Amino acid sequence: MQVYTTVLALIGVVGMSALASDVQQLPVKTIENLEQDLRSLVDDTNNLSTDGYEVRTGQFPYHAQLYIKNDVESSTTLAAGSLITPNYILTHANALSRSINSYNSTHGYAVLGMDDRRSIETQQQINFTQVGVQLHPNRDIATIRLDHPVTFTKFVQAIRLPSLSDSRTYEMMEGTNVGSYWSPSRYLRNQIMANDDCNEQHPHASIYSYNICTNTYVGGAFCTRMYGSGLIVQDENGPILVGVTTLVFACAVNYPNVYLRVSDFRDWISVNSDYVFDF
Repeated sequence: MQVYTTVLALIGVVGMSALASDVQQLPVKTIENLEQDLRSLVDDTNNLSTDGYEVRTGQFPYHAQLYIKNDVESSTTLAAGSLITPNYILTHANALSRSINSYNSTHGYAVLGMDDRRSIETQQQINFTQVGVQLHPNRDIATIRLDHPVTFTKFVQAIRLPSLSDSRTYEMMEGTNVGSYWSPSRYLRNQIMANDDCNEQHPHASIYSYNICTNTYVGGAFCTRMYGSGLIVQDENGPILVGVTTLVFACAVNYPNVYLRVSDFRDWISVNSDYVFDF
């Protein structure tokens, strides 16, 4: 419990050298310098650069912080995901794949209910191992089976995925993304773009039908995005997870952020989790 509390107290004190004003994809973060001061990441050279808005307690009960342990290097990789059932988290594959391929094993834990980092009373910490990790063979998406189910509370809830009959592209809708490396968490809302527009505006990515993009010119360039964090839209039935963060650039530039489109992976998610899609 003491280790857990210590790690929570040090959220955000991660290596930030990758946030220099270049145009490379930001690497997966690791906890490197525990003495680093928390500070604003806003880039003064870009008036669209923003830290986003502070998350209210219980605002995003499906958001999960992931701590992936790399025993060989005694390091911890930080990522994020979305709780889709009491047993499963949907996230990106890169950090997990790197751990498995480099060290032939991976394990870690997920923390749910982290919206209020000033207190651990709302939070649940649940372990996972490599046995519970399923990586997509070709795309940057993965599921994690937790060692035991979460307990649903008003602070911890699963999020809905697009139904089988949902053929929307979500273009022009407002997409919300939760970031971290801060205490407390931050979030930002951006407009979802047409894929053709995203392709034209992105000098460093090819956009395919299985991608979904958000426009930094409508909402801002979010400085605290996390790989694996969900892209969420709202409809008349509540929030829906429509994307998984897979490509992020420094907030000194205004390139679109790129996600994997969840609706293109419904069959794979069904096979690799216990999520049951509505028609």
